[in-house]
Amino acid sequence: MNRLIAAAIVAFSASQVNAMDSLSELKWKNRVIIVFGSSAEPTLDRQIALLARQKEELEDRDLVVIRVSGGEALPVHGNASGLNADAIRKDANVSGERFQTVLVGKDGGIKLRSDRIVESVAIFDLIDTMPMRRAERG
Repeated sequence: MNRLIAAAIVAFSASQVNAMDSLSELKWKNRVIIVFGSSAEPTLDRQIALLARQKEELEDRDLVVIRVSGGEALPVHGNASGLNADAIRKDANVSGERFQTVLVGKDGGIKLRSDRIVESVAIFDLIDTMPMRRAERG
């Protein structure tokens, strides 16, 4: 079922590619998971904790994880500098402090958007279906 949902998200997002200019430093080097939300919202911390437990999987897929809360955008896995929370929100079309998880591909396009917690395996399965990931694996 998760794979079916992931496939539907890929099909939808392939036609809805948004450029994440605010993350241009990472383009073609890293995939990025951005977790948006209020610091008072437990789902933000739960999503970050789910991802943080998968360091090897994150590194294997060249993932940077960024937490955007309030006026701050902080990397919680991987290296990223010069992050601007407002610019990231604008590029990702996320308003206010609502919870949302966004996956950005190496091409800078949005590949997944969810207002619910996304299991790490669903994210990894989605990435593993992408042509660039398949080429990386040989």
